[in-house]
Amino acid sequence: MTSTAGTPLSIVDLHSHLVPGVDDGTASVAESLDALGALHQEDVRSLVTTPHLLVPNLVGDDAVDRELERHRSAFDNLATSCEGRADLPAIALGQEIWAPDATAIRRVVLRPDIGLAGGRYLLVEFGFELLGNHNDVVREVQAAGRQMIIAHPERYHYLDGHNPVDVMRTWRDLGALLQVNVGSLTGHYRRSSPLSESLAWQMVELDLIDVLSTDHHGPRRDGVSPREALNALIARGQRTLAERAMVEIPGLIYRDQPAESRLPR
Repeated sequence: MTSTAGTPLSIVDLHSHLVPGVDDGTASVAESLDALGALHQEDVRSLVTTPHLLVPNLVGDDAVDRELERHRSAFDNLATSCEGRADLPAIALGQEIWAPDATAIRRVVLRPDIGLAGGRYLLVEFGFELLGNHNDVVREVQAAGRQMIIAHPERYHYLDGHNPVDVMRTWRDLGALLQVNVGSLTGHYRRSSPLSESLAWQMVELDLIDVLSTDHHGPRRDGVSPREALNALIARGQRTLAERAMVEIPGLIYRDQPAESRLPR
């Protein structure tokens, strides 16, 4: 990646939908390989692809088992196609878990086959229309000895009377990490989440971003660029944040190492 300043970064992307044919991301191995190649050109060197795990829609443990096996089988097929390709990032499997309440996350939080790259970290979303502050989900994950990463909080629609920054600060105080989509910094979600861009930059100024990821969905939802986000951050004097949120903390998570020591205090 040629940025506006400094040397290239070896980016670690923890949120994407590039397992072919399992959710609303890429539909084929060819599409996944194209997306991975484009991300490699933007200096993404390691990537966890995270198909949706829609827990409330899966009735019983058997349904969860079948869904995870479907993800694993399609991922293994993609991984085989990636073998020997120096022009692609290293890939691992995870999940983006939809868990709007403690009951939902409790069903999966202790499963060893769930986690980013097979580790302790869980990427969790609450649904775009928040039903409250969802603190119960964060507490459930932390009580189980896992580490929670909240997916794209800048894109949520918060309840009236709930200040988004105050809600996010509480999630962090409870032990969660906050993951922002790179596209939010460049206005990619203005139509679906009109406040996402301004809220993402507010999070930058308040040092509330722990991880920046692509949330890449393949050709049907293009326009998410790590390069553009990096250059936008550098232009505002935020290269240190970019390095921490795109390389250092995601790298620790990818390797299943504690990330707390690298967080802003």
